[in-house]
This record gives sequence, structure tokens and C-alpha cells, in this order.
Amino acid sequence: MNRSGKIYALLATARVANVPSVVSNVWVGVALGSIMTFYANERTPSESWISGGFLAVAGVLLYIGGNFFNDWMDRGWDEEHRSERALPSGLFPPRIYASLAVCLMGAGVALAGAVNLRSCLVAGGIVFWIIVYTVWHKRSAWAVLPMGMCRALLPIMGYLALLPKVDSIDTVLMIGPVACGLFAYIMGLSLSARYESMANPPMRVAVMSRGLLLITAVSLAMGNRIFFLDRLTSIWGALAYLTWTGFCLRFWRNPVPKLVSGLLAGIPLVDWMVLLPVAMTYMHDSREGAKSLAVASLIIPPLAFISALLLQRLAPAT
Repeated sequence: MNRSGKIYALLATARVANVPSVVSNVWVGVALGSIMTFYANERTPSESWISGGFLAVAGVLLYIGGNFFNDWMDRGWDEEHRSERALPSGLFPPRIYASLAVCLMGAGVALAGAVNLRSCLVAGGIVFWIIVYTVWHKRSAWAVLPMGMCRALLPIMGYLALLPKVDSIDTVLMIGPVACGLFAYIMGLSLSARYESMANPPMRVAVMSRGLLLITAVSLAMGNRIFFLDRLTSIWGALAYLTWTGFCLRFWRNPVPKLVSGLLAGIPLVDWMVLLPVAMTYMHDSREGAKSLAVASLIIPPLAFISALLLQRLAPAT
């Protein structure tokens, strides 16, 4: 592909390589919410599929819209430091990016609202944190907090959409470990990304980043134990995550952009730590539709992981 052309610029702005991980993040919430409703006979599997599809598209629209908003907001900084990017190079007028950002994020919130009010409110919360991050991220390293919130709310959006009613304790116990794990992972990843232009990032940043990546595995392991999910598949899920993360930290450590791209591709493996044992739970259910939910939970994260690596050949992830 012509790396100076408009199509490439749009794909790079959209961070298209990270789109599969957004779908995976939403699905982990839908899958956990389906457990609560499916076994209570509140929803049919087909309803889970429909809601999950709507919310996956909503999450993608919010993500891509946020990226266009981010590039529109950073156009002044990019003129000085990244003149090859789409807006500084004059490929598109800034108003196009601003319009796309508003339309895409608005459509994401509307699509989430088509499922129910709770998912709409969470989608609105994602937009709020996108704005906070975009306004703040050039000013402070603490901007990794709103970045983490944007991802952590994706499974929450999927989970709350599937529940007939919300019990605060069950909600925290069920979706909390997943959201906390994603929050920690994105913060650890984002800390590395902030220093991607440096050949050797500060040691304190590397230590903090690796600590957060380890917290991710601990958080998911605790969540699986609380709900007595299959221990063996929980271990396999954790091994996949730890193996890929360790590989990136060991062999893709430099240059830092390569490390960040590898960790971005690994986001679905965070979801797989819980979805793999969830798939086994559905596999043992003889009711109609349970097997389809099991297969989806089993294959969506690895497919998203592989797709992310392939799409990184098309356009950069970061």
C-alpha cells in the first residue's frame, strides 16, 4: 500500500490494527453477562448474539472516533514533531477529522443505546474518558489513567447490557477483575508508549510498566477463582498471556514502538484468560445455543490476536 496515500493515512489514524482487540474486549463482557442471564433463563443465546453484535460495532465506532479526535486535537503538536502525519501533511483538512470524530462517537453511543440505557450510559462514559485523555495526554504521564478507563469500560458495557437487573456486589465480583486487569494492562502498555521515541526509556518506567502487566494476570486469576471457573483452562489462558508478554519484553524490547505494537496485539489474550474457562463452562451445558457461545468465547480472542498482528502489516498500531 502507498504509505503516503489517503487510504493508508485513514487506516493509520483509525489504528485499524487495534480494532479486533476492541471486539474481544466487548465480547468478554457479553459472555460473562450471558452466563448470568442464560442460566437464569432471562435471555436466549440469539439475544446475546444480537446484543453482542450491536455493542461490538458500537465499541469499534467509539474507538475509531476517539482516534480521529485525538489526531485532530494533536495537529498543532504534529506539525512540529510528526509532519508526515495526515493533517500536518495536508492530506485532509482538519474539519474532516473533527466531523468524523463527532459522527463516529455519536453513532457508537446511539448504537449502544439501541441495546439498552445502561450500555448507552457506559458508552457515554467512554466518550467522556476519550475527551479527558485527548485533552490531557500531552501534558502529563498520568493521562494513562483515562486511557485505561476507556478500555476497562468496554467489557463493562457488554456485561451490563445483558443483565435484566444490576446487583452491585455481583456486578463488581463478576466483571470487576476483567475491567481491573484491562485497566492495569493498558496503563502498563501506555507508559511504554509515552516513551516510544526514546531509545532507552527510564528504568522506573520499565519497572512500573512490567508490574502493571503482572497485576493483570493476578487480577484475572483472582476473578476466575472467585467463580470457580475451570482451573486447568484458567492456567492455559494465563500461560498464553504470560508467554506472549514475556516474548515481547524479552525479544521486542527495542525499539520501543515494536514493543508497544506487540503488547497492543496481546490485548485479546487478557480477555482469553477468562474466556477460555468460560468456554468450558458453556461446553458442559446441553441447552440449545450454549455451544455457540462456547465456541465464540474460545476463538474470538485468538482470532483477534492473530488479526491484530496481520493488520499491523497494513498500518501501524501506534
